[in-house]
Amino acid sequence: MYPFEFQIPTKIVFGEGEVKKAGAEAARYGKKALLVTYDEDFVKKVGFYDKIKKSCDEAGVELLEYFGVKSNPTAEHAAGGIEIVKREKPDCIIALGGGSAMDEAKFIGIASKYDGDPWDFVTGKAQIKETVPVIVVVTILATSSELNGTAVITNETLRRKDGFANPIMKPAVAVLDPELTYTIPLRQTAYSAADIVSHLLEHYLGHKLEFAPYQDHFCEGGIRSIMECMDRILADPQDHDARAVMMWQASYAWCGFYDCGFGLPNSNIHILGHSLSNFYDTPHGAAMSITILATMRYYLDERTAKYAKFAREVFGVRNDDDKIAASAGIAALEAWFKKIGTPCTLAEAGITDPEAIIKMTPDAFKTAQAWGEETEWEYTEEKIRDMFRLCL
Repeated sequence: MYPFEFQIPTKIVFGEGEVKKAGAEAARYGKKALLVTYDEDFVKKVGFYDKIKKSCDEAGVELLEYFGVKSNPTAEHAAGGIEIVKREKPDCIIALGGGSAMDEAKFIGIASKYDGDPWDFVTGKAQIKETVPVIVVVTILATSSELNGTAVITNETLRRKDGFANPIMKPAVAVLDPELTYTIPLRQTAYSAADIVSHLLEHYLGHKLEFAPYQDHFCEGGIRSIMECMDRILADPQDHDARAVMMWQASYAWCGFYDCGFGLPNSNIHILGHSLSNFYDTPHGAAMSITILATMRYYLDERTAKYAKFAREVFGVRNDDDKIAASAGIAALEAWFKKIGTPCTLAEAGITDPEAIIKMTPDAFKTAQAWGEETEWEYTEEKIRDMFRLCL
């Protein structure tokens, strides 16, 4: 195992009905909070806003509001939130939603402490030194943003979607109330499931350790648990136990815990997937189910033994021939994506632009470079183009 440092400073408040504690948690930081969330009509219609407002009122916390976060959050929209924080000086930020709301809140938190261009943090031109405390109330699970120090932001002006990380961005508090997920539509739940699987599977398939049974078994068991939860949710979309387990599993899929000791993994699934969202606003989980399959097909010959292990441990494939077992595992995963309702090709995601691969290839290559993986994993534009062709 490679050397590592790991810390989760985030306080976790988990349980049905625990959203009522959000205001009290905010009061620990002061008397004023900025709410960062989605479309105003939506969050009020489903009752999420009322729960946060009531909780803050009871705790004596003034609630400022900033609505309009998109599913792929943008630096341009975050600019308005940054302006509010600099002007009104709230004591904390409450992010209400999924990864997009959480990531934009993190971006607002650090950018409000900086006088330069906030995009400097994404490019590494500026060092993150401080943030306004961020409290997250999760309504859409998937990204592990509630426990990690990562944010993914799109710059529409530059036509770039990029992720960056710093422990300072880890939320101060994460409120995980499964009740807030009971009304999530099945399609969005399926996208969440695909995203969770991508986080577990990417590091599992992309590390170079010869012996990592703890991490590998955590991944295999985690994927099986998501599949079991989805079976129950497909049968009953409001299965409380399945929703709760899936929420907890999502938090640990990509919080940095399970992949400790792996070193720099191959992040190919996300390198490709970010470009789908950047150019075609594809929901992140939908992009992941496409690029997972493309990545596995591309590396099939190179990683046959690992894929065979995945097929046997996750899907119960019992063929002794590694190549046959590995191929069967990919087919089984594709069948599962189809079963839960996530796309497996660009066309199934509504991407029919004949120039799509030409447009996305240079962008994905820039992401590989930005993440420091160009040399380690021998990325070239030609290689990435070949990977994208496997998304067709």
